[in-house]
Formats: sequence, structure tokens, C-alpha cells
Amino acid sequence: MHTEQDEGLRFGTLLAEISSRFVNVPADQVDGEIRGAQRRMCEFLDLDRSSLGQVSEREPGAVPLTHIHQPQGGPPIPKRPNARDLFPWTAQKVLAGETVTFSKLAYLPPEAARDQENFRVYGTKAGVYVPLSVGEGPIFGLLSFAVTRKARDWPKTVIEKFLLIAQVFANALARKQ
Repeated sequence: MHTEQDEGLRFGTLLAEISSRFVNVPADQVDGEIRGAQRRMCEFLDLDRSSLGQVSEREPGAVPLTHIHQPQGGPPIPKRPNARDLFPWTAQKVLAGETVTFSKLAYLPPEAARDQENFRVYGTKAGVYVPLSVGEGPIFGLLSFAVTRKARDWPKTVIEKFLLIAQVFANALARKQ
């Protein structure tokens, strides 16, 4: 039986391994490393999907999902998914610097009706959505983790893990630019 302390140590090891892979990675390999890290995070935390979206410089207002990890057999992903179109309430909150979490779709507010509709389309039952930024710089994207099998609570310690991995990804993407 794993204790919370064991879990924390295992996650610390995973984070160190993921972080070390980004230290000297060439710019053309950053995207592959991010996808690999998304897969490892999903496996470690028993999650079904992770998406990363970045504010588009070419299309004002767009937040295309540029990195998606989802096991085979998941719902088909649109050719050019845009977080702001699919999940406008969530994207607005995250791009304003808030972390959005929900353990059940019913817990989302009425103004998130379009988000709820699209979360249902993609089978999302629970999710965490965190901003991407470097230091005090502007928020340039969002990172999400979702569960499609059942509702799920998000303890503070798990949310902190998502914030840490978001920092790793944000720094790697900033260096890539």
C-alpha cells in the first residue's frame, strides 16, 4: 500500500526525470518531449487526456490545442481544435491566470454551458486547467488534464503537481521560441 508520502516521492522523481529531459533538448524536439511527458503524467496519475493550447500570434483570439495525449479509442479530435471556441468560459478564466478545476460537470457554473456541452462531446467527467507563463510574464497558453471514466476529486497536492509540470512545459516552450 502506497502512502501519500510515497506518492509524493514518486512524483518528485517523475518530475525530476521529466525536467531533466528538457534541460538540453534541441528546439525541434521540445514538442515530442512535451507529448511524452503528458503521457507519463497521465499514466502516473491515472488520467485519460492531457491537452496543451497556446495563444496564436497569427489568429488573434485563438488558442489552438498544439499538444494532445489521449489513448487509442478516445473521441476523435477535430483537425484544428481551438480551446477558446470549444471551452470559452474555461479558456477565459485560465488565460486570466486562474486555475479551473471541476470534479463533476454539474459543478460548472451556468455561464460555462458551452464548455459543459463540449466536455460531454469529448467524454470529460472531471478536469484541471492551468495557465502557462514564465515568471511574471504574460499567460501564453493552458495545460489541461482530464478524466473520462468517472467523476474525480482533485486534492490540492495533485493540483500543485499540475502547476509544477505546467512550469516545466512553459519554460521549454519559451526557450523553443
